[in-house]
Amino acid sequence: MKRSATRWITILFAITSGLAICPDSGAITILSGPTFTPAANAPLAGLLQLTTDVDSRVSVLVSDGTNIWERDFYDFARTHSEVLLGFKPARTNLILVTVFDEYRNACTAGQLLTFVTAPLPANFPASVVLKSDPSQMEPGYTLFIVQVRNGAKVYIIIVDNSGEVVWYGIPPGTYDADVRQLDNGDLFIPEQPPANHFLEINMLGQTVKILSPPAGYPVNVHDGVPTSRGTLLYLSDVSRMVSNFPSSDTVSNAPLVTAKVDDNPVVEISATNAALINAWSPLALLDPTRVTYLTYPGDIYGVDNEHANAVIDDPADNSIIVSLRNQNAVVKFSRLTGQLKWILGPPANWATSFQPYLLAPVGTPFEWNYAQHAPMLTPQGTLLVYDDGNYRASPFDASVPDQSNHSRAVEYSINETNMEVSQVWDSTQADVDQLYTPIVGDANWLPQRRNVLVTYGYVTYINGVHPSPYASGATMVRIKELTHDPIPEVVFDLSFFDYGNTSANYLGYFCYRSDRIPDLYAHPANPVNNLVVDCETKTPRLEFSADPARTYVVEASTDLKNWTTIGTAVEEGGVGNFDFSDLNASRFMTRFYRVVTQ
Repeated sequence: MKRSATRWITILFAITSGLAICPDSGAITILSGPTFTPAANAPLAGLLQLTTDVDSRVSVLVSDGTNIWERDFYDFARTHSEVLLGFKPARTNLILVTVFDEYRNACTAGQLLTFVTAPLPANFPASVVLKSDPSQMEPGYTLFIVQVRNGAKVYIIIVDNSGEVVWYGIPPGTYDADVRQLDNGDLFIPEQPPANHFLEINMLGQTVKILSPPAGYPVNVHDGVPTSRGTLLYLSDVSRMVSNFPSSDTVSNAPLVTAKVDDNPVVEISATNAALINAWSPLALLDPTRVTYLTYPGDIYGVDNEHANAVIDDPADNSIIVSLRNQNAVVKFSRLTGQLKWILGPPANWATSFQPYLLAPVGTPFEWNYAQHAPMLTPQGTLLVYDDGNYRASPFDASVPDQSNHSRAVEYSINETNMEVSQVWDSTQADVDQLYTPIVGDANWLPQRRNVLVTYGYVTYINGVHPSPYASGATMVRIKELTHDPIPEVVFDLSFFDYGNTSANYLGYFCYRSDRIPDLYAHPANPVNNLVVDCETKTPRLEFSADPARTYVVEASTDLKNWTTIGTAVEEGGVGNFDFSDLNASRFMTRFYRVVTQ
């Protein structure tokens, strides 16, 4: 909720005149503070601290000289340590603190706090907002990691819907690529060897948890997914020896050899103590000798014939979906039995025994996925995929050259009964500029607007031309939000690229994925605070404080055993104050109430 500039000026005048705004000076008093301490590892965040003489909650109003914004906290206590987020670089921020007691009496601190944020670092990724239409965008913020390729610098970045930076930090790992927001508001980062662990950091940039994988299953940086089961799904690397393996993916009659192959097991561990629950080998699930144009070269674990880059949990039928980039395949298998259910990808060169699992295309237009990333199940049961499109061919057919290629987000509908797949949407018609990324990329369904967030994380060609006329090796990042219309519209387009750099050695930037997060803060389903029932009139009135991001259902009972929903509380007067009047209370001799957070 935003407050008017007029109200801010009125309060500011009172404070600069030495007045504390406390309607009832005996109701609540600020005993110490407030103070604000900038975070050491998150330059646009800090910690607000104060104490009061009675239980209270805190509301903060901030003016940065351009905008006025508010943050309300709903926990009642006498000692407060609240993380403040949402500041922007190179601003002088005036912070006004107000506290409320359980009777909604307010007291505003008699001093303004000042927080001067520094400009972004000199080596911070250069960005340009090519388009931003917040009225058509999914509400919230966009979270991602950008690597500065020239200087090997890595930044975790959060931008608002105008493309302005509102939070950033530097992760500890040199090659950190993926980051997501946990339900508690912290950030979660998989870190490959030598770190070889999963890292949780809070919004002050402090490490709060490190989870190391079980022996024999090192962390593959491509994905780590907390599940609703209290587990963690991730990808690993294990070397296997495979006989009768083709020695080439470009020569059809190349000799068969015994090769060391990099297998990427899907591993499930406890999110609490990292105890191993299960592991499933794609090499055992599929044809270990099938090669594509992406098979060679390999890595320290062997020939890279799978290159698993994403794993998702499908609780609808207790199965797992994994993307195998170098097989041009997304596959689904049973969690309980490990049995293969289907294969989404071009049907070329699969052995006869796998033909029953290949999804058959139906309808037009239709185009297969190649070297895909980031499969995601949508609320309507379709599968959204980022299709890099490498080669757009299978051995040993003619391939599409990079400069003539394009990458896209594509949505497939899968009929598991008939083993058919149809293409229901893709981003191609929205892209006036045809972007091609030979690696990485992401496509996310956005639930409120039903838009799609697409991350072109390593653009090497735009309409067949390199992004830089001076440096052929320079890569660009483009993060776009598209409407889900048959002909999509671009409503957000953020570019990371230094358009003015004329150096032949310029390398540009790299971004693996991005996520739209609803808020900088977590909104857990907590019980309401200071619930009271006002019975001064014939109509009982429930009053309580709670987070407006949640919905609060009021239930009533006459015996404390059987409960009936009687309505939903409404926020009154802002800052998380909720009220509900029971208009039917006079019909009952006895009436009990409770509030359920949803």
